[in-house]
Amino acid sequence: MNAVTDVGQQLPEQQRAALAVYCYRRAHFRRLGLSLASLCSQQALVMEAGHAGDLIHRQASSVSTEGDAISRTAKSGKPPVSLYVV
Repeated sequence: MNAVTDVGQQLPEQQRAALAVYCYRRAHFRRLGLSLASLCSQQALVMEAGHAGDLIHRQASSVSTEGDAISRTAKSGKPPVSLYVV
C-alpha cells in the first residue's frame, strides 16, 4: 500500500470523493485525485461532482488497471531523458 491509499482509507467515503474531485480539478494534483478516486464508489463521485464524477471514476478505473506504466515513461510515451554521462 502507498501513502495515498493509507490516508484515503481513513477518510469517510464522501470526504474521500470530495478530496478526489478537488485534486483532480488541479492539474498538478490530477494523478493524486485519480488515486483517491480509485478508492471511491462511482455513486459517491457522482454525488460529489455529477457527470464529471462519473468521468473521473472511469478514468480512475482505467488508470488503476494500467498500473504504474505512466510513472515509468514520460507523458509523450517515450522513456525519460537523462543527462547522465557515461
